[in-house]
Amino acid sequence: MHAPLLIAQLSDPHIGTGPAFLGGQMDTERALHRAVAHVVAMAPRPDLVLLTGDLTERGSAAEYARVADALAPLPMPVYAVPGNHDDSRRARAALGRYMPVAHDAPEGACCYHFEFQGLHCVALDTAVPGRSHGALEAPQLDWLERTLQACSGQPVLIFMHHPPLPTGIEAMDACSLLAGAEPLAALIRQHGLVQGVLCGHLHRAVQMQFAGVPLHVAPSVAHQIALDLRPGAKLHAQLEPPKISLHRWTPLHGLCTHSSYIETFGPAIAF
Repeated sequence: MHAPLLIAQLSDPHIGTGPAFLGGQMDTERALHRAVAHVVAMAPRPDLVLLTGDLTERGSAAEYARVADALAPLPMPVYAVPGNHDDSRRARAALGRYMPVAHDAPEGACCYHFEFQGLHCVALDTAVPGRSHGALEAPQLDWLERTLQACSGQPVLIFMHHPPLPTGIEAMDACSLLAGAEPLAALIRQHGLVQGVLCGHLHRAVQMQFAGVPLHVAPSVAHQIALDLRPGAKLHAQLEPPKISLHRWTPLHGLCTHSSYIETFGPAIAF
């Protein structure tokens, strides 16, 4: 029997927004430090941390240095993918230990694969330089096909920034389109043992099904997007209590996802 694998998913810290962000009500750098401290203090402590993009606001070298400083206390393996606010080249230069790009990855794509406690984790780079939407183009899809073939018969977890499905929050869906979602779905179905797809970008916790597997979108460790499903609704930020996603995986039962609030609400009360 395998012991459960615990994976903490942190997303969208947007380091570098500055002190005036959201009227001075949100310090994104402090929010990331608090999220990291929360992970370190969890019992049981997660075995692995995945960061699903938008690590910074503008993709500057100085911002990535601050991200590296915030992540330093994490004692477990940490892996990251870029988002649309990131600069992949600068991210890899500053955070190379967290982005071990595959030797056969398409040029410029931060994609890689590693195995951890029986689970094969595959990182995809959906960021399109200078654009808010995402894309998985033919070279990266070809790489993914080869990687999944190499993992034939083994459980796989995919993580990336952009979700491949709309959510009904129209203003976010409009800037979240993922080109290449259909061939991605075909590859997932072809493999047959993909345990789930983990994403960020939306700044809300969202659960869906994609290609017959669980699709989870993690909330931001900082600010959230207001839940507004009215047609034509404008985009608004929401200062909800920040959360991380905690995934419990076993070979027998697959992926089980929890939300863990970073803020404390006092001690637990016995029934």
